Amino acid sequence: MLGVLAGLEVIRTLNDAGIETDAPICLVNWTNEEGSRFAPAMMASGAYAGDFTVEDILARKDAEGVSVGAALDAIGYRGAEPVGTQKLGAFVELHIEQGPILEREEKTIGVVERGQGILWYDGHITGMERHASTPMEYRQDALAALAEIVLAIELIANSHAPNAVATVGEAVIAAPSRNVVPGEIAFTMDVRSPEGAIMTALDTEISAAVAGIASKRRVEIAFDNVWRKPPTIFDASVVGAVEQATAALGYSNRRITSGAGHDACNVNAVMPTAMIFVPCKDGLSHNELEDATQTDCAAGANVLLHTTLALAGVVS
Repeated sequence: MLGVLAGLEVIRTLNDAGIETDAPICLVNWTNEEGSRFAPAMMASGAYAGDFTVEDILARKDAEGVSVGAALDAIGYRGAEPVGTQKLGAFVELHIEQGPILEREEKTIGVVERGQGILWYDGHITGMERHASTPMEYRQDALAALAEIVLAIELIANSHAPNAVATVGEAVIAAPSRNVVPGEIAFTMDVRSPEGAIMTALDTEISAAVAGIASKRRVEIAFDNVWRKPPTIFDASVVGAVEQATAALGYSNRRITSGAGHDACNVNAVMPTAMIFVPCKDGLSHNELEDATQTDCAAGANVLLHTTLALAGVVS
């Protein structure tokens, strides 16, 4: 929301001041950035960058069976122009940090120079459902296996700290019951690092740990890597423009890596791109307590304005 509204404010400010730029400015509100209703997230920027075909994206369905194409048609947002027709010279995105670093270091602006790489896994553990009276040594407990996996990836991520994080965010017991040893569990895993070599090491170490746990617990574990996005290295010239604008405005700042995925990470593959971060309270995001001050948001919008002017140029 901040990035789109700040972009609109930049355009309104330039119009109110009668400032004309050499290059035209386009405000983009990418469809389905969050991926809450339709998967994957950031699908519009992904299609624009060529990560997905338009046909694939339009065919994706929500939990009710409604396709992206049908949903767009219902609100008149499909559009007649082919995806990718609109060519852009550079892209700048403003966002809250979604982490605690800027707040803890009392910095107003984060100059984002890279984004973390992401590994997604789907896992399925098959053990044996047995009555809760079954002696411990005879159990093939799927949930106990998952518990070991969660603790194992925590250790593995910590061994690569601060350049790795790993999360099991979903776990579903197939037939949950108070007095039954879980026999089947589906789970997902999200692993991130800003370094490609560390991503490869994480994949190797986690896969080995999962295999070892399967053997130890006498369960079968299907563990599939369903998505791998390499780390994003933003364009040095656009990052420099953000840094120069920040310095000229007198805001405290630091270079920073984005821990979350953003449309900018997709767009970076096809045009010069960078991002601007502002602090968020306690680093919370995707939470009702998410909060950023008006002062910090205004500072981010000012940096976006001056970065835009540096990139687009002003008609003399």
